[in-house]
Amino acid sequence: MEKEYWFVVLTGILSGGIVFGSKLFADMGISLYQMTLIPSLIGLAITFPLFITKKRYLLNKEMIKFFVLFGLIGSIGVLAQYTSVILGVPVPVVVLLLYTQPLWTILYSGIFLKEKITKIKIIAIITVLLGVILIVNPLKIKTIGNLPGIIAALLGGLALSGWVILGSISGKKEYKPITTFFVGGVFATLFTLIYYPLFRYLIKDPSLTSFSFNLPVKIWIYMLIYQSLLRIIPHTLYYTGTRKVSTSDAGVILLLEPVSAAILSSLFLGDRLTVSVIIGGILILIANYLVIKEKG
Repeated sequence: MEKEYWFVVLTGILSGGIVFGSKLFADMGISLYQMTLIPSLIGLAITFPLFITKKRYLLNKEMIKFFVLFGLIGSIGVLAQYTSVILGVPVPVVVLLLYTQPLWTILYSGIFLKEKITKIKIIAIITVLLGVILIVNPLKIKTIGNLPGIIAALLGGLALSGWVILGSISGKKEYKPITTFFVGGVFATLFTLIYYPLFRYLIKDPSLTSFSFNLPVKIWIYMLIYQSLLRIIPHTLYYTGTRKVSTSDAGVILLLEPVSAAILSSLFLGDRLTVSVIIGGILILIANYLVIKEKG
């Protein structure tokens, strides 16, 4: 298997730690808005010296337009996830709709990027979505929530697909991964800051919107590790790997994330690995095998 595929595989595996880390931060009393913004600022602080001191990381006008769109799509994805939960959609339903990402990715990449949609890719998409359904286990969900919340969660899935596609395009254009991470992150952070007053006005739950930089030193250290290990490294690997990995293949491979998240939650949080979760994980692994084997 080409090293670029390994890069995308590692991105999916490491990204599973995001949900795990978010649970830990929530238990420490960190709000969702703090989880979104503070690690992002840490990531920008880490990558800024590289970006500003290396000429190869600088950008031109065409790239700025691209990264504005990239940042906007990323911020919409975050906003849509939070909005759907706020509107009363159960978290498993939100997760299920977010992970429709490969479906939209393969459609977009076929229509706009002219990637060939093979039978193997279609089978892989169906297999990976079945795996996600089994992991989420929607039969246990008593209510799916209201229509506005469902639409918001679905928009989150579309935005996640947009991030996958634009990240892949940046790789194929051979933009430097540090440039993509830093400049895209700057615009995503700016959009997130713009949304904040509206959030505070509409939402009164402090667990979602409270914000302060006055945090214990150990939490700053945890956030530094979280951002470095689960954001900077995976994103850099993804932007590098997609120079050769097709966008539609990347969309499937990235769904290793819920498998990784389930394993971490079982090992460290005591969540039980049910039969449906195990079977779902196996199906996602099979889907990954199919797209990687086809390329090989």
